[in-house]
Amino acid sequence: MNASQDPTPAGRLHDLLHPEVLAAFDRDFFEREGYWVWEGVLTDAGQQHWTASLQKLQRMNDAIVVGTDWAAIDYASCGLPEPAPDQTTPEFLAACCGGSEQMRFMPPELRAYMYEHGLFRTGITSVAEDFEWQGMMPEYFPLAYDDFILDVTTSHPQMMELFGQLLGERFLIDHCLMLNRPAGSRGRRWHAHPYRQGQYEVESETGDGHALTTQFLAQQCVRTLCYPEGMGLGDGGGELAVIPGSHLYRIPYRWNSTRTEYDDEMQTNWIAGKIHAFTGEPLRIERLSLSPGSMVSFVHHMPHHVGHRDLDAPTRWGLLMAYRTPDPKASPAQWNEGTPIHWAERVEAADRLTPAMRRIFEGDDPSA
Repeated sequence: MNASQDPTPAGRLHDLLHPEVLAAFDRDFFEREGYWVWEGVLTDAGQQHWTASLQKLQRMNDAIVVGTDWAAIDYASCGLPEPAPDQTTPEFLAACCGGSEQMRFMPPELRAYMYEHGLFRTGITSVAEDFEWQGMMPEYFPLAYDDFILDVTTSHPQMMELFGQLLGERFLIDHCLMLNRPAGSRGRRWHAHPYRQGQYEVESETGDGHALTTQFLAQQCVRTLCYPEGMGLGDGGGELAVIPGSHLYRIPYRWNSTRTEYDDEMQTNWIAGKIHAFTGEPLRIERLSLSPGSMVSFVHHMPHHVGHRDLDAPTRWGLLMAYRTPDPKASPAQWNEGTPIHWAERVEAADRLTPAMRRIFEGDDPSA
């Protein structure tokens, strides 16, 4: 992805990543095992900027949560269900702050509405005194609220090189979320994901194993998690775990159903009898431990799990950046389905949509 003609944002941190870590990427390992660790890839300055941005964004998100009169929103006019009254009290909302996946007052339909249409004409804007409300929560689209995160997810040459090694010359945003894990965070049980909306899957959500192959899928969605202060054993729990080689079964494990398994159940049930397509060895769970400034990338069919954070653990700061290869069968469209159209149109109208950003947000077939 050639970004040589794009304008350089004011304040860009040019030395964001260590070039030698980028150069050490092993494509064969990535395709065979389904993941790659960019160990210590952030420079010291990169770590500091990344952590500061995530902390600032969390403060923004918390200010909106506690400062908005959620009960006063006209949900019916938006075709949305109202939150339960006991979930919009000041006490309940205060408990929804401090980290990601804590906004238990927000029904899935409201989150989707914000992303697809933007929630305006409400009291939300009144609490955003130090920043402009973008119609959706910072947790769910942080790059709309922070110039550093916008740069690293759409334009920064070193980050575009990193994503290009994973996905090839052209790639599109799938989604970008904050994953700040506070003390007591429940994490996520074992699951995987489909490409796009699952229309090309060859296995069910649990699968029977018939699709095991050594062929790496050309159509991929790759998730990259950045942990500016590290992640792993001994820092309060909640480490990320993967199953190397499991992506070769092409099973979008429980992507759209109830997720129930912890490690013991996963090992006893789904993993039992499954082998690595290249080595013939039994599949195994691998808990990752990453030093500060590291990232990890893994493909969409890779089952993964995030454990519980200890009750006295510090917040683990994290950003999830997911990109995918274009779908050659997609209908022509100006924007891809991972792009909040209401936001992209406002940025374009304000003449702030750079060529680099457009390449990330445009449709699979942008000829529309």
